[in-house]
Formats: sequence, C-alpha cells, structure tokens
Amino acid sequence: MYSLYMDCAGGVRGDKRILRDLHSLLRFYSFHTIRQEVGNVPPCINSTAQTSWLNRPDVRKALHIPPTLPTWELCSDQVAERYVREYQTMESFYLKLLGGGLRGLVYNGDTDMACNFMGDQWFVQSLNLKKTREYQMWIYKKQIAGFYEQFGNLTFLTVKGAGHMVPQEAPGPAFHMFKSFLTNSDY
Repeated sequence: MYSLYMDCAGGVRGDKRILRDLHSLLRFYSFHTIRQEVGNVPPCINSTAQTSWLNRPDVRKALHIPPTLPTWELCSDQVAERYVREYQTMESFYLKLLGGGLRGLVYNGDTDMACNFMGDQWFVQSLNLKKTREYQMWIYKKQIAGFYEQFGNLTFLTVKGAGHMVPQEAPGPAFHMFKSFLTNSDY
C-alpha cells in the first residue's frame, strides 16, 4: 500500500500484494517461501509514462542499455528475486558522507504504508548525531505541510498526506521541500 488514503482505481489486489510483500520480507529465511506471480506494477501506481519513455530505443541507446537486455518494468519480479542484500544497514555510509560535509535529506510521505516514516525516523535518530533543531512543523501556503527535525547537516522530514510518491501526490510541498534543501533555507 503506497498511500493509505489515496483512491485506487479498480481496487486493490490485496491478496496478491500481501503474498508478494511476504515473499520479499521472508526471502532471507531458510523455510519455504510463498510464490505467486502478481504482475509488475504495484497497485494504484500508474507507470505508463516512465515505462514508455525508458523503453524507447533512443532512450535505451542514450543510457547505454544493450538491445539484448529485456525492457524496463516497474518493480520487476526478476530483479526482486535475484536481489542480494550486501549490507544490513546503511549507517556507516551515512556517517561517512555526513562526516565529509555532505548534507542529507531523508523524507517520507506520512501515509506511505510501504516505507513508513517511523522506520526512517528511527534510523536517522539511531545515527546518534547531535540534534540541532527539534521536531517541528513546516509550512507550505499557510498550512502545515509536515514535520521535520535536524541533526547537523542531516534533516528528517515528513510530508503531510502524501504516500510513497511524494512529488506526484504533493507536488507543491515537494517542490518547496527540495528548494529549501537545495538552497539550505528554512522549511
């Protein structure tokens, strides 16, 4: 479920999606896994534009994709089944990049049920960086747009009412968020 409150044209393929999510979550354990083909597109996500564009011959050529490789698809079952996790956490990478002076922004839509904001917030807090700005609201067009907190050069931020696809579901607040981050100005 990529957006808790978003209408889903045609309904949600609940049983199939649950099986796919279970398969993904349990693939690292040594017991029989649940397998069922469910198609390539998560429910409620329209990927027609990017699929058409990424599969155009001129785009594939510009991206140096050999013609022998299959066409691009959103959430490929082939890729998911062959994915091997190399790292259990990205903590050391974050700390190295932040320690080198890079700024970072971790953001989530607060209605995203696939990658919920609490998990990312806990991850950011687990880095044990000094908090430089307390958890507080940020504003877009005189409305609360979400909440954020800062840990030196790392910001954790939520976007109110947005799901997994923040720029698609909340374009105005997303633009404001990115602009504020890129210009290093207040949210």
